[in-house]
Amino acid sequence: MYELFLLGKLIGRPWHGYEFHQVINSVVGPARQVSWGTIYPLLQRLEKAGLIQRLSEPSDKEDGRGRQRYSITQKGKQRFLQLMRSEPRNDPNYRETFRIKLGNFSRVDIETQRGIIDRYLNRLSSISSHTKAMSELVSKVPEINESERRNILLALAHDRFLAESEIKWVRGKLQQDLFARK
Repeated sequence: MYELFLLGKLIGRPWHGYEFHQVINSVVGPARQVSWGTIYPLLQRLEKAGLIQRLSEPSDKEDGRGRQRYSITQKGKQRFLQLMRSEPRNDPNYRETFRIKLGNFSRVDIETQRGIIDRYLNRLSSISSHTKAMSELVSKVPEINESERRNILLALAHDRFLAESEIKWVRGKLQQDLFARK
């Protein structure tokens, strides 16, 4: 998720490391903050893999350290497209990943956009179906006491509500806008 975010931002222009930190924290929201200990090792890994390159700026500090900017390489652009087109099966951050992909729609073609939407809708439909099946199962298990059953069913209903609400939003907002651009 963070690799996709960083590469997507670099397609537009070179960025400083501190800019990534500020923007990614606004994307992931107030309940989850990304530390410097996540950003800089990731930048180093991407640089070592040849996906980005460091552009040093002249230093005005006594220690001689200049601010570091990063730009994307051709290999990094290819990796960005690969990440945009892929859908990891067990992505616990699938909602955040979708938001990051959505924020990068202007950087990919319409077929890639459609694929992202279709895969996300499939994931949401799968969640909706799973929670419905689990609710039916939980309702029939005699070993579960009624208080626990009620809470489990409530949690499953919440998951199903979120998935079905997202399906409605994606179909109403995104698919409508996407197919209108045909």
